[in-house]
Amino acid sequence: MTPVLPVPRDLRLLPDPGHVLYRLPPRMSPHRQELERLILAWADRYGLVDGPRARQRLADTHLGELIARCYPHLRAERLAPLAGWFTWAFVIDDLYDGRECAKAARAAGHTRTTLRMLAALPMIPDGSSARGNRRTARARSMPPLAAELAEVWRRLAGRQSLQWQLRFIGHMGQFLDAFRYEAANRERRHVPALSGYTQLRRASGGITPSLDLLEYAAGQEVPALLHESEQLRTMVNKAADVVVWVNDVLSLRKELAVGEVTNGVLAVGRELGCGMQDAIDHVYRKVARDVGVFLRAEESLTALCGSWHGLGEADRAAVGTFTDGLKAWMRGNLEWGCNSRRYLEADTLRLTGRPALPGRGALPSRRPPV
Repeated sequence: MTPVLPVPRDLRLLPDPGHVLYRLPPRMSPHRQELERLILAWADRYGLVDGPRARQRLADTHLGELIARCYPHLRAERLAPLAGWFTWAFVIDDLYDGRECAKAARAAGHTRTTLRMLAALPMIPDGSSARGNRRTARARSMPPLAAELAEVWRRLAGRQSLQWQLRFIGHMGQFLDAFRYEAANRERRHVPALSGYTQLRRASGGITPSLDLLEYAAGQEVPALLHESEQLRTMVNKAADVVVWVNDVLSLRKELAVGEVTNGVLAVGRELGCGMQDAIDHVYRKVARDVGVFLRAEESLTALCGSWHGLGEADRAAVGTFTDGLKAWMRGNLEWGCNSRRYLEADTLRLTGRPALPGRGALPSRRPPV
């Protein structure tokens, strides 16, 4: 059992001005304000937040900014499903955030919750309206969080290939499973060992399905075979690592305020026996190395695509757009984290603490956001 110390106020939480992260170009979709509106509309439609203060906290999180920065190629007709997924992800994350919320969620049955959420993600061979109508009717018998996810999924998956759907569902299952891992650490006040933490953090941060959504947002899918190439797997993994480790630094004050101990800064400090500032500096050196590995893998992928005659122009364009989106995520997450009150204020107010959201509850009859 490892004690958790308060965060000193004079900590430097941002990378040095010359850090390689700042060499990645900042991006911003023109749809930010519409995304902010849609996020609140999804939360209102399904009753996902606990009253006016929690609703204001959702607004102050600036999720629309996060999406706009990280999905620069987002098509206007795809705003609502993407906003809906991020609303779901942040609400369920808050449901498991902190010791008391985790106990309440566990009482509702974590395994049952995971199964309910995955049941909201059936494979969709086509996007026909008849299928969509049947699924919408079925969703109305689900608890609110599952019903919201089912509606989002119907609108996402109907545009995507079966290969993309399988990959996304797998990443969603890992994301949901990671809550149990984090809850066990939280209850025991156990800071995880660095080796295991590094492997599991991609899942617990929800970044892998978030990166899958780059292809949905742009309306361009990378060929499935290229997704299994060593180069692209390296790029995805390193982009994911950069995002979650930077998030660990920026969210440090907030996470300690709610009793969270599954944090990379704490894992580094435990492993190296150093103070928090030294651990933060170590994390940013790791992030710089990860960006370097990403850029070298990108060069190798470009050479691979150039010699692979089975790829068409649309395929190469999709690879370029996806690569651009991975870079946007690495830089955009940093920029958003500096602006979001979710991390600027170490308060304990959450979007929700109600275990009934994933387990039971009546669904309002209003229409979903368009």
